[in-house]
Amino acid sequence: MKKIMKDLAPIAIPHGPPVESAEEYYKSLMESASMVKKYPVWDVARPTPQVLMEQARRDLMEADEMLALKREEEKKNRAAMDAKWEELRTKEILLKESFISFNKFIRENQEKRDRAERKMVADMEVLERKTRETEAMRQRVVEMEEVKRLMEKQVKDYTIYEDYLMAVVHNYPEFKQPLDVLNRYEALAAAKNTLAERQERDLEMLENARQEIAALTEEKKLFIMGLNNTLANLRWRYDKVRNRVIKWELALNRLKETAAKKHVELCHVRSAIWSLYTKICKQKGLPIDVKSSDFEQQLVVIMRALLELRRIHRIAQRRSKEKDAESIHTA
Repeated sequence: MKKIMKDLAPIAIPHGPPVESAEEYYKSLMESASMVKKYPVWDVARPTPQVLMEQARRDLMEADEMLALKREEEKKNRAAMDAKWEELRTKEILLKESFISFNKFIRENQEKRDRAERKMVADMEVLERKTRETEAMRQRVVEMEEVKRLMEKQVKDYTIYEDYLMAVVHNYPEFKQPLDVLNRYEALAAAKNTLAERQERDLEMLENARQEIAALTEEKKLFIMGLNNTLANLRWRYDKVRNRVIKWELALNRLKETAAKKHVELCHVRSAIWSLYTKICKQKGLPIDVKSSDFEQQLVVIMRALLELRRIHRIAQRRSKEKDAESIHTA
């Protein structure tokens, strides 16, 4: 019996005036009220704080590894995307250069076309002038043929054809001989044919240039449409990767918050264990020789104290029953 009483923890009596202990009392009441009262399951082994801490640390390491993998993946995607952007910038520069050369080609063709049109107008004016001259000459030829017919008639009548031609040459000083009239007509006809051929050739060149410009314009339109589709695809991929990065960053933040909460809870549990251990040692008069970081030994001391309190409670109940029984027999 003496051995049992010796092992029991002494009753802790607060020293000093009760006013100073009131704060501690109400604080302990508030902490007891705010504590989650969860009764332990006696047939299942409970994890120790170190195990919980290791589990939280393992979850944090796994999350860090997953985040590192995601960051590596994001770096690779970013590098690929930068390469794509660089390629698009190069293509854009080439496209701008091609547009500049295309505009230069358009201007040159327009200048050529304007020159050709001006030349064609000038040629048309020359042609009209020559046509008028030719028409006048034809009129004159008709007149000359009429004169010739009359002259032939006269030649037949008078056999003086050569004399009459010489008379015509004599009447028109620009003709030195009768062949000059025929030569003038042939020259005008040849000039007309040459101008017609040149006009047809210029019109054919203009039509070919117009067809080439239309084909080149259509090709550039298709090329621009392809670039727009590629740009839209890259933007969609960029938005998708950015959403994934945001998602994993949010998950990491939630995990960090959970780890911080677990750490705070663990710190509170450690503080409570250490406080309870020191109180038990003070009440029992035992030296505090366990380190503050050795929670297992602290829990062992606390469990022993709880077992002692349970034994004391049982002894008190048994004695109370015995006293009640004695009082009943005495009565």
